[in-house]
Amino acid sequence: MKTKNQKSPSITLIPIEKIKLSKHNPRKQFQEDKIEELAVSIEKIGLIHPILVRPIEEGYYEIVSGERRWRACKKLNKEFIECFIHPMDEKMALQIRIIENIQRQNLNPIEEAEGYKNLLQGGMTIVELASVIGKGRDYISRMVTLLSLPEAAKEAIISGKLAKRAGWYIARIPVPQLRAVVASEAIAKSLTVAQVAKMVLENFLLDLRKANFSIAKPDLIPGVPSCLDCTKRTGNSKDLFEDVTDDMVCTDPECFAKKREADWRFQCYKAQSENREILSDEEATRHFVPGTSRLKTNSPFIDVDSTCDWDKKERKWASLLAEELTIKDSKPLLHQYLARSPIGTIHRLVKKEDALFLLQRQGFTFAAKAIKELKEKEEAKRERKKKEEFLNLSCSSLISKVCDKIKTENIDRSYNIFLSLALRVLPREVSTFVFQRHNYKLGTMEESLKMLEHIDELESKAILLDLLLSTDLFLNSYSDLPPHLTSICHILSIDISKVVDEINSVNQSNSFLIKKKGLLNYCGTEITTTS
Repeated sequence: MKTKNQKSPSITLIPIEKIKLSKHNPRKQFQEDKIEELAVSIEKIGLIHPILVRPIEEGYYEIVSGERRWRACKKLNKEFIECFIHPMDEKMALQIRIIENIQRQNLNPIEEAEGYKNLLQGGMTIVELASVIGKGRDYISRMVTLLSLPEAAKEAIISGKLAKRAGWYIARIPVPQLRAVVASEAIAKSLTVAQVAKMVLENFLLDLRKANFSIAKPDLIPGVPSCLDCTKRTGNSKDLFEDVTDDMVCTDPECFAKKREADWRFQCYKAQSENREILSDEEATRHFVPGTSRLKTNSPFIDVDSTCDWDKKERKWASLLAEELTIKDSKPLLHQYLARSPIGTIHRLVKKEDALFLLQRQGFTFAAKAIKELKEKEEAKRERKKKEEFLNLSCSSLISKVCDKIKTENIDRSYNIFLSLALRVLPREVSTFVFQRHNYKLGTMEESLKMLEHIDELESKAILLDLLLSTDLFLNSYSDLPPHLTSICHILSIDISKVVDEINSVNQSNSFLIKKKGLLNYCGTEITTTS
């Protein structure tokens, strides 16, 4: 709304080279075919709506609204473009850009989330923002949580491999490493929103019924109430957890972990009195799959409370070895160990070789070695594929950031020739993917080379680097970030620590989330599911 002192901006012809792109435009992706269509329209009937710019430095202007129109006119090699000149500060320009793009639905979910975050950090309240854009406050809050996702998950949302609603659920997980693991599972297995919701709601909110300590004891930790009386139990705070129908869910993993620690000390005292050996946490870590309560397949131990995989009747080891585990004269016949998994669950272990030997003496014939080798090969294959896809998405995210930064830097050398050479020699599959990332569509070689003539130097430089980094990723198999991508990120001061942590979390996860007979959550409780 205009005040009495405000004047409508007049239309001015400004040389295109005097207009600069904003580094803060929330929209990062432009479809080249749409720019082409717009250019054809402008060539036929002219520019119907002038672009909006603001003065920045002497003789130069910055685009506030209309970057697509500016790109189309530049493609037509126009010398001038019609503009509305409106003096404003960066805060006002940012608000206009974000709100306009959101209302026109021009942004992908991550760009939209970044826009909301920037407006809120700029001083706009969530109530004001909700009113302006016509969205609910809960919608805005959920969208902003997408920014806490791993970089690979953000890239998957942008590319359509992961639904933004699925991202909302993953973002609720309080532990960043576990967010990375769940995101990796969801991406690798193309899980639906419902499947992701089920995974998160059932496995990453702590089921108190599955706790391995007494939830009724008020003195496990001095001064802390029992879990039943705690305000952080969903049943005692229903207004905060409307979408969680289960009253027996703990929402404080830190307190949960402290109570679990107190229970561990008690279990160790009891085990010593029964002549069971206690494995140190360092020793136990070598035998469990990182981040889970499962023993590694190559561990010399088995968990007596787990199912014997080689028994067709699916009995537990404790049932099969009941007599050998019985304590007689303060000592069991089969030597037992007490161990704590990386997620805090307590396990009774025995040596696998000893257990199988005793079962064989009882008449059981398990083809253990053959089954074990087949199982390991299949798991290794699935794990390798999942980790490679997650790594590729993480690298794609970093490459996009590298390219965005390079596009804002001036260079004197020509990169168009390098780009055309790269297009000729690099794998077509990689070239197609990379040019799509930069919103260009490759045609025949002749058409593609002609298209390169209209790409400016800065963008050519960015695409060339993208081609080289992506080809390295395509031709080689990495378990960590490729060294050249790491180096260029360091040179450009792009922080890679978050991505490295996320990749490490997935590399250590070994697909622990989904099993046929149960799901593990980060609190260390086992939740039984039906097939």
